[in-house]
Amino acid sequence: MRLNKGCKVDFRDCITCILKNIGATIMGVKPAELRNIRFNNSEIWDRCKSTILAYDQIEMIELNKKDNRKQVLFYHEAALDQQLRKAEVLKFLKKHGYPQKYNLKSYLNCLVKRLRSNDFPHEIGLFFGYPLKDVLGFMGYSDLEVTYSKEWKIYGDKAISLLQQKRFELAREYFNKRIDKIKEIEQLHNVI
Repeated sequence: MRLNKGCKVDFRDCITCILKNIGATIMGVKPAELRNIRFNNSEIWDRCKSTILAYDQIEMIELNKKDNRKQVLFYHEAALDQQLRKAEVLKFLKKHGYPQKYNLKSYLNCLVKRLRSNDFPHEIGLFFGYPLKDVLGFMGYSDLEVTYSKEWKIYGDKAISLLQQKRFELAREYFNKRIDKIKEIEQLHNVI
């Protein structure tokens, strides 16, 4: 979310911008989102956080704060847990230094530690719900060729990946149409 200093920015503008970017995650279709947020007023940001966290399935982890910017990992707890419990995802993450005994909190702690380091953890695509074949291809662990690029690079057969992208897009569109219709943004639960 980028807010121009010359714009009149209020709570409604800020929360609407954030929500429209994470709508697929709020709906539980996309397990997680990593967003860079710029805020000019910490009170507005605090109110945005409270509004988002009022929905009991959404959690957030604030990362790498610098001046009036920060990275925030938003995640839908049940959807992320389901995504990470997939056998092939667990096997890959364990092989790449994640705890041998699965626990959502410990896996998130490991990811956050890596996000705060100098080496970006490209396995984060699995937390976002991207197909394993695409994460493997992006990380150089597969000889599949890039066949398409939209929200992420797709490697090999496009069908599964495009279906997943379509699910994310439809969830965002549905959420955004609903969010535009509510009068009190704090009533987020009415959108879902």
